[in-house]
Amino acid sequence: WEKYFQPGKPYLDGYEAQFMAPAGVMKALESGRIMAEFRGVTPSQRDQLAEIAGDRIATTESAWLSNLLVVFNTQKKPFDDARVRRALSLAIDRWGAAERLQGTTFLKYVGGLMRPGANLAMSEAELTALPGFSRDIVSARAKAKQLLADAGVDKLSLTVLVRDIPVPHYAGAGLLVESWKELGITVAQDRRNIWDWQKIVDARDFDIALDFSGDFYDDPTFQLTKYVSHDLSPVNFSGSTDRFLDAMFVAQAMTTDPRQRAKMVRDFERHALNEAYTVPLLWWNRIVAHSSKLKGWNITPSHFIGQDLADVWIAGDTATMSAHDHVSR
Repeated sequence: WEKYFQPGKPYLDGYEAQFMAPAGVMKALESGRIMAEFRGVTPSQRDQLAEIAGDRIATTESAWLSNLLVVFNTQKKPFDDARVRRALSLAIDRWGAAERLQGTTFLKYVGGLMRPGANLAMSEAELTALPGFSRDIVSARAKAKQLLADAGVDKLSLTVLVRDIPVPHYAGAGLLVESWKELGITVAQDRRNIWDWQKIVDARDFDIALDFSGDFYDDPTFQLTKYVSHDLSPVNFSGSTDRFLDAMFVAQAMTTDPRQRAKMVRDFERHALNEAYTVPLLWWNRIVAHSSKLKGWNITPSHFIGQDLADVWIAGDTATMSAHDHVSR
C-alpha cells in the first residue's frame, strides 16, 4: 500500500515476529537472532544479558501496569468475615518483600488499586495509613493477631491457589506463606495450570487465590473491575457484593470533573482495602531488552501498547527487524 509509510518517519524493510519457548528467548537475544523481547525480562536475565552481550543489548525499565492480587473467597468461612481478611492483609510485609524480591522477579512496587506513579495513584502517606500497607510490620502483625482473636479464629489452616507460572507467581505465593506463618497459620500451596486455576476459581472451590491483573490503560474504569460486585463483574473472583463500590465505580466513570473523580476513586480504594475482598500484593516492574541498534522505541507501562514501531529504525546497514513478544502461558 503506497500510503503505508508516513513522510518523515523511519523506514523498515520488514518486521518478523518469532514465537518461541521462554527458555529460547535469552539465547536468541544473546546471539542476535532476535532484536527485542517486547514483553519483559527478569532482573536476573537483564544482568545475564549485560554480562554476556555487553553494550550490544540495551534495557529500558518502567513501572508495569500489572500486579499480583490476593483474592479471598468471601463465600467460604472464615473469609466471609472482614476481620479475617483484613488480618491476613495486615500480616503481609509488602515493603520488605518489595526490597527483597525486585532483584530476582518482576515484583518491585507497593501500591493500592492504581499503578504506582500513575496520575490517580495514592501517595505513600495515604497508602501507609491503610490496613496492610504500613511500614511497621511488627505493629501490623500484632493488630492482625488481635483481629483474628476478635473473630474467634484459632489454628487456621488454608490453601493458596497459585498459577503454575514460576515468575512471579511462585515468589508471590512464597511471600504469603512466610507472612501468614508469622500468625501461626498453616499454609499450603495448590499450583495449577491456568486452565485448571480458572475452573477452580469460577467454581469458588478455593480458600485464597493468587490472581494478577494486566491492563493497557491507567484508568479506574479498567483498573477497578476486579473489585466491583461479582454479579456485575465476571472478573471479581472473590464472590463479594458491595453496593458502595458499585456506586462509586459508576459515578467515577460518569463524572467529567477530574477532581471529583479523583476523590471518588480514593473513596473506592479506601473502602476496598479496608473490606479486603481482593487486595494488591505487589506491582510489577517492566524490563525490556533490545539490541542497541534498535532506535526510536520508548517503553510504556503496558506491553499491550506502543508497538506500532512507526518511529523505530535500525542503526547500521540492516533494515529488517526480528523481534519476539512471547505470550503469557
